[in-house]
Amino acid sequence: MKKLLPIVVISVVVLSGLGASGLPAGGNNLAAALKQPVTTTATLRFTDPILIEKDSGDYLVAIAGATSMLSDRNKPELPLAMSTVQIPYGSRNIQVTCTPTEVRSMSLDKDIAPTQIVRVDQTPSTPVKDPEVYGSSSLYPSAWYSTNLGAGRNEHMIEVVFVSVACYPVRYAPAAHHLDYATGFDITITYEPPQSTPKKTADTYNMVIIGPEKFNATLRPLVTHKNSMGVKTFFKSVESIESQYNGTDPPEQLKLFIKDAYDTYNISYVLLAGGLKSYINDKDKDAISYGSKAWWVPVRYVSIPEESGEGGCICDLYYGCLYNATGAFDSWDSNHDGVYAAWGLSGYPIDHFDLYPEVFYGRLAATTKMEMKNVVNKIIKYETSSPKSQSWFNNVIGVAGKTFTYYQGKPDGEWLTDQAIENLSLVMPNINPIRCYSTNRDTGGLTPTPKDIIKEMSLGASFVDFEGHGNPMSWNCVWFDGNYPHNWTGGIHLYQFWQIKNGDKLPMVIVGGCHNGMFNVSLIPTLKDTSGASYYTYGIPIPCCFSWGLISKSNGGAIGSTGCTGYGLGGENDPNTLSAALENNFFYVIGHNNATTLGQAIGGAVRKYINENSIGKDDAYVITDWQFFGDPSLLIGGY
Repeated sequence: MKKLLPIVVISVVVLSGLGASGLPAGGNNLAAALKQPVTTTATLRFTDPILIEKDSGDYLVAIAGATSMLSDRNKPELPLAMSTVQIPYGSRNIQVTCTPTEVRSMSLDKDIAPTQIVRVDQTPSTPVKDPEVYGSSSLYPSAWYSTNLGAGRNEHMIEVVFVSVACYPVRYAPAAHHLDYATGFDITITYEPPQSTPKKTADTYNMVIIGPEKFNATLRPLVTHKNSMGVKTFFKSVESIESQYNGTDPPEQLKLFIKDAYDTYNISYVLLAGGLKSYINDKDKDAISYGSKAWWVPVRYVSIPEESGEGGCICDLYYGCLYNATGAFDSWDSNHDGVYAAWGLSGYPIDHFDLYPEVFYGRLAATTKMEMKNVVNKIIKYETSSPKSQSWFNNVIGVAGKTFTYYQGKPDGEWLTDQAIENLSLVMPNINPIRCYSTNRDTGGLTPTPKDIIKEMSLGASFVDFEGHGNPMSWNCVWFDGNYPHNWTGGIHLYQFWQIKNGDKLPMVIVGGCHNGMFNVSLIPTLKDTSGASYYTYGIPIPCCFSWGLISKSNGGAIGSTGCTGYGLGGENDPNTLSAALENNFFYVIGHNNATTLGQAIGGAVRKYINENSIGKDDAYVITDWQFFGDPSLLIGGY
């Protein structure tokens, strides 16, 4: 039984000056003109802690006024309050002070529970306590706050510097059975505004399409269409980039070109047009950090191993993150050892890299000209047929059951898809929610089974949200009264996509699960991998991954999709964390921030995640393995 130990006072959050949500994009023009420092302040106030006893006997700590939880794996799970401000890009001498107010103490008779992070292919197990932390009398975290600076596009598509302050209202000394807590924080940020505005030819181009010369003619109709819609677009071949730019490897050559296109033309979007060169048998990696020879457009592999030992995942976000907060090019290889975005890789130091995108990316992972032509035609038809004005566009499909556990009285997957529907309802007044839920099984309603999923997708929808488990070839979830890894509902498999007959009624599909977006698969490597150690198909051959297969499908499928190129990660106590938080953020920024293109929604989801969390290794893992397939400039609902 859970016990509640109330120690509560009223909480107040007061923001003075420019506060938590940010500085106007132009900054303080008078201060900039006078070259004077600018100061902004924030004041955070909290309740005293509430200790909630878990079934395990450990405590959870809750504080009104906290924005999330500090979630370092196997370390105490403690409240976190994030305050993020935006300051002008190019600002210098950025200084942050954060002072806790009225620090108090409390003795405990039980441990504070550790953070339990669960892979989407696992079931929650007995919590593990980090012996280094739980055996120490030192306070954890080691300081009252930490800061993060990053550069990227804000919700108004303007480049800014994000100054994030992670405040830790509770610090815990496990071996001493003691915690300190602050009733608030006073935050002051000062900076020198930029002395000049970077010179760019505003909106000379909006998007560049990068692909092999072989696809140039196939992509030409898309370039023409985009320009006719006012999205100024040009094509650049991979071959010409590799001949003109020097980088440590092919992905860096492409990134250097994208940086130049951003600096020169002020592009907002980059479309990577090409995947593996063969469905049959491709060696997808040339080295630890990249694949090139087998790819029409090279890929970057990051080195943030998951606890299972998975060494690295494909990450196209790499191509969108161009600068850090100092204004320097962000290579993602800060120590120049040739291993990119290393964090937790044995024998390699941690790289420092910025995850905020300047440019919104998307990939069309086509292998053949015919496949690329099919997808190009889908994009053109979608944007010119006014789907938003058609009745099927009001359909929003949620497909879910129980992923790990129950949350607020619902299976956690169903709770998440309900959140997506609620967010979309803010901009879709005639929304028609279609719930393929495990809890409908005994009432005769729609369920997450192949029959119902295929039937509802065939009728057309604007969005489909899958929340559950996955691998490169399939998606599935557990019945509301079942247990992982048993009691599957059935889900849907790549080889069942032919049955989806939605024609031109194409949705954007968010796929929550492990490895659904792992697009480095081909037939022979997956056939040989009978153990599932490399490609997770356990000897079943597939030509492409689940998420890309939805888009490449002819006669229906999807207009865009997401998926994890590695594992999906989740939290034990709150489903809206880690991988699922990114997926939920996608719908949030459409509903609340009025994101109008798929790239804005994907980029906004990443930005929201970074602004609201103290970024640790697991956070970096889920951000970098979240892949978007599709045209980032695609106007949601068409023109």
